[in-house]
Amino acid sequence: MPDIMINEIKVAEAMSRDFGCVNQHTPIEQVIELMLQNHWDEVMVVNANGDFLGLVTKEHLVRKVSSGVSQEKPIIEICRRDVIYTHDQEALVEARDIMRRHKIGRLPVLDSSGQVIGILTARDVCNGFSSKLEMLGEHMYAVMENIAEAIQVIDCDGTVNFWNNSAERLFGIKAKDIIGKNLAEFFPDDIMLKVIETLESYSNVLCELQEGVFAVRNAVPVITPSGDIIGVVCTTLDVSHEKALMEKLDQANTRVKALERRIGCKEDAGELLFYTVNLETKRILVQARRVGRTDATVLIQGESGTGKELMANVVYRNSKRSQGPFIAVNCSAIPETLFESEMFGYESGAFTGGNRSGKPGKFEVASGGTLFLDEIGELPLEMQAKLLRVIQERKFYRVGGTTPIEVNVRLIAATNQDLSRLVKENKFREDLYYRLNVVTLEIPPLRQRKEDIPGLVNRFISEIECLYERRIKGVDQEVLDLFAEYDWPGNVRQLRNLLESVIILMEDDYISVGSLSEAGVLEVLVSDTKSASGDDSSEGLVLADKNLDDLINKQEREVIIKALEDCRYNKVKAAKMLGIPRSTLYYKIKSLGISS
Repeated sequence: MPDIMINEIKVAEAMSRDFGCVNQHTPIEQVIELMLQNHWDEVMVVNANGDFLGLVTKEHLVRKVSSGVSQEKPIIEICRRDVIYTHDQEALVEARDIMRRHKIGRLPVLDSSGQVIGILTARDVCNGFSSKLEMLGEHMYAVMENIAEAIQVIDCDGTVNFWNNSAERLFGIKAKDIIGKNLAEFFPDDIMLKVIETLESYSNVLCELQEGVFAVRNAVPVITPSGDIIGVVCTTLDVSHEKALMEKLDQANTRVKALERRIGCKEDAGELLFYTVNLETKRILVQARRVGRTDATVLIQGESGTGKELMANVVYRNSKRSQGPFIAVNCSAIPETLFESEMFGYESGAFTGGNRSGKPGKFEVASGGTLFLDEIGELPLEMQAKLLRVIQERKFYRVGGTTPIEVNVRLIAATNQDLSRLVKENKFREDLYYRLNVVTLEIPPLRQRKEDIPGLVNRFISEIECLYERRIKGVDQEVLDLFAEYDWPGNVRQLRNLLESVIILMEDDYISVGSLSEAGVLEVLVSDTKSASGDDSSEGLVLADKNLDDLINKQEREVIIKALEDCRYNKVKAAKMLGIPRSTLYYKIKSLGISS
């Protein structure tokens, strides 16, 4: 940059306009007087039009007069005519090089028309360069002081030579307090000192200057054109705001990806809505997608929390009605007195407190789409009869209405009860049962498809992360082992609720056994597993002697500690050695106060 600026200096910027100029016919005697009066060292000789003809220096004039030349002669007779000159728009460096090559101390300066407009001496050249460099230095200093980045410069001894305003603000140290002192006194491990040691450059180094203040630093050695290293320069840019924005963006991207996974594509709706790797459940999914392409009524059976509504959505998404509405109704939540108005709607003025303009029922709202009747087994017999009538006749009347409304819906029903048993007990209409039971999909409980647990855990964590704006890095294998040993009476819904509780209450970002304990769910998992494994040795045994209890606990504690030590605290191996489930071992470690 400095070289470019110097090369741009023109002769006109450095030349002197204070020079002697005489007509070619001026007598020598008169020229001498003018030079003495005006202290000229040289005189330009021009014609009547001002065109440059030659030059006479004081030394040259003295030699000619001393040799006997008449002082009455015109100056043109003794002036030097083979004078090397330059032009006002020529680069100063070029004029300087001409003076060096020809070993001359001055050059007349002509304009484009050949008129003499100045003289360039060796002193003028030096002053021209120095003034330009001084101006350049002032500009560079102003730029460095006002630039947004902090700039620090040290020499090879580590002494601070420059510390701009931004560096003062970012590092909290005034320039007057650090310039001239060794940087190591303030920052012993600074990367600038490492550059001096290694002569290597550091680029885009992210560092935390203080809590919450992040900066990107670039430090390079300062090398002269001759290859000498004279110090180090470093730029430091405060990126705290940008880093905070990036973290927010990262969180937003995580939530978006979680939502994308939840929403999915239409053609993959089955796999994304209802996750499973269990072969039997995958077979049921295939059946759900296959029956979805028809208008057949579907009955979905399964324990509470197995995902019956999700399976209903799989059928819906794969049907020709997928562009129509999907209306879900919880039959157990509708009071008997409101069943008709909720399911079939009512006309205006049908009863006190109703909407003045009337209201469409669930069947009407679901027209052209799918109506999902959850907990169908909870419907009282009277309501079952009304539902059967609509299914058979495919039309209904609003409450208070006189005009029949045609129904065009696809029915999907779900229950966690054995409808065939309810039929035998006269609690469910047989004719309705056969109307609903065209195609039956039976969803296995989670305890029969435990291979789904790791994948479900990952899916639920992604959803909960998005819901609560948390970032979970992973799940300990011991936690997954505990989940695999638990029977999950509440099925998939219980698993999700448990994870949600853990993520809400945990402090760190990694789900461990400690996280389960912190959320108060560990004892539920291990106590149920313990009961299932038959490890509760106290059942049916009454110990009146408290000291015997203490003795048994002490001995049990010693055995577990010995097993853990022998297995180098690998709980999986220790549980195998002791012949108990891992969940029981976790419970024992916690209840007996064993450090793990």
